[in-house]
Amino acid sequence: MDPNHLPLDDSSPYHNTLAQCVDHWGLVPEKTELIRDGVNHVFATEFENGDPIIIRISDGAFRKRGEVLGELLWLDHLIRNGCTVTTPIPSRGGELLETIELDGGTMHVSCFERFGGRQLDPAKDAEWNDELFQKLGREIGRIHRVSDQLQLPADRDRWPWYESKLTQFPDPLPEAFNPRVADAMRDFIDELRKRPTPSRHYGLVHRDLHEGNFLVEDGKVQVIDFDLGCYGWRTMDFAVLLFSSYYYPSLQVPGASPELAGHVLAKVVQGYREEYTLDREQVETVVDMILLHTILNYNVMAPAVEHWQIALGNPQPSVTESLAWIEQLWLGGQKLQLDLSQL
Repeated sequence: MDPNHLPLDDSSPYHNTLAQCVDHWGLVPEKTELIRDGVNHVFATEFENGDPIIIRISDGAFRKRGEVLGELLWLDHLIRNGCTVTTPIPSRGGELLETIELDGGTMHVSCFERFGGRQLDPAKDAEWNDELFQKLGREIGRIHRVSDQLQLPADRDRWPWYESKLTQFPDPLPEAFNPRVADAMRDFIDELRKRPTPSRHYGLVHRDLHEGNFLVEDGKVQVIDFDLGCYGWRTMDFAVLLFSSYYYPSLQVPGASPELAGHVLAKVVQGYREEYTLDREQVETVVDMILLHTILNYNVMAPAVEHWQIALGNPQPSVTESLAWIEQLWLGGQKLQLDLSQL
């Protein structure tokens, strides 16, 4: 079954949670469909007055209530300071977050305005161009600058990147993982954790800014899905975009190369610098941040290859081949190439 088109009455905890949340926001069940699953289930639906919205259900086993509230407070701060990002909608009870207790665990539910824009296909859309890269860079720079003005409360804070379960390997290690690869990745994470974290270089970041997590409409760019947002190096938000479209075999654009990736990075950085500072030392960390993202990708996809093959639209090269590429990258100690001469 296609995981992106599960029926609404599917007997999963997510669908049971959704049924309990109909009254919290005044949803229309027959207008509700699953548009993305994974760590969260995301549904497109409507209010009773016809306004389009997004409902996101987070498994409490992965996301504590305080973490999700921290994200929503962060989004509110960004919006009030001129950023074009996902807008949370309070429930009828005035809550940005509703928590549902089920027999099998806890689910956290939040609701967002549905932006009228669309996702771009980097391989096909003419709008995937230098103008877009600069606009995206400006929005990233604005988000980082405004985030540096925010101090989240201790009980509603986000975690540092290395505390994410997506960068930690289970013990004992499941058969889906190559032990040598996992060891190499762990060593790299240990090394990164020892690096300095100076202000402006390090802070709240989106952490998952690939082509599926921003929407474009009438020349405007809206950044969505801050669920993986955490404290990390600011260049993480460049690295994910480059990894997704210019390195990862299953999603690579035609003609992808270190030179093309460097060109895209140069345009994003150009836009970014119109909003916030970014020095050469920071830019030189992008390759390491791409390597770090291969760990997250490997951790998420290796245990569920068939699922992701379907979820990504049955790409070729396959997800299996992409994971083999990641394993060889780490086993061989290879360095990713990125042309920085254009900056």
